[in-house]
Amino acid sequence: MKTSFYFVLWIVIYPILNLFHNSFINDHAFIIALAIVWGISWLLNRLMPETLAYERVSQITPILEDVYTGNVAAFGKRLRREACIEFVTAIYFVVTIIVIAIAVFVIGLNDWIALVIFGVFTFGAISRSIALMKAKSSLNENPTGEQCMEIATETYKLDYAAYYEQRQDVSYKEMYPPRPSHFKVFQTCSIIIAGIAVILGLVYVITAILIMLGSFSFEGGALAGMYSLYGLLAIYFGIKDIITISQALKESQITEDIC
Repeated sequence: MKTSFYFVLWIVIYPILNLFHNSFINDHAFIIALAIVWGISWLLNRLMPETLAYERVSQITPILEDVYTGNVAAFGKRLRREACIEFVTAIYFVVTIIVIAIAVFVIGLNDWIALVIFGVFTFGAISRSIALMKAKSSLNENPTGEQCMEIATETYKLDYAAYYEQRQDVSYKEMYPPRPSHFKVFQTCSIIIAGIAVILGLVYVITAILIMLGSFSFEGGALAGMYSLYGLLAIYFGIKDIITISQALKESQITEDIC
């Protein structure tokens, strides 16, 4: 699924949980929300494996094609963009874990599990950010196709050797598997969800501004920072997914017209 889908899912779950007015649910909202997100992700992977597999291929094939064709400029542009987003994501998780730590150690909220889980998420985000930053630096120092290949293999963990062997005998379009029959419906729904992600992201940013205007404490500033970063990421991925899906729909329509 598109990244914006999980932003919307995560944002929507909490208000739904609050409707139950149950102390157990309120005390363990984060764990329950995480379990729901994981459960829905697992279910979708079982219900439409071909659609999600095609989406996955459509995400990694352009990266490998840039390596194959030696398009260092396009590869570097994507790498810089992803390094920047991962850096912002890492900052978001750092700020979030600060807020949770304040809630646990200062306010006395019993939310140790959330603290531990977000600690793992924070470590992962920082690790990915460092890896992408190093890859970006290495590409700046050595902007060659060979360096792109190394980054694709070592940083992105993609099997370029297999792609190269297969690409020798077929065209770029033939590197994609057959498009699932309901993929256009999936894309249309994804655009709608991405639009919702943008709207909800704006709500988070506005909420952050209101918190900053109404609170001058460190805790309030940290909470506002968490909300604003999450909102900005939701807006970014929402807009990115809308553009990506719209371009894919336009290209598929052109192909159908030609055929």
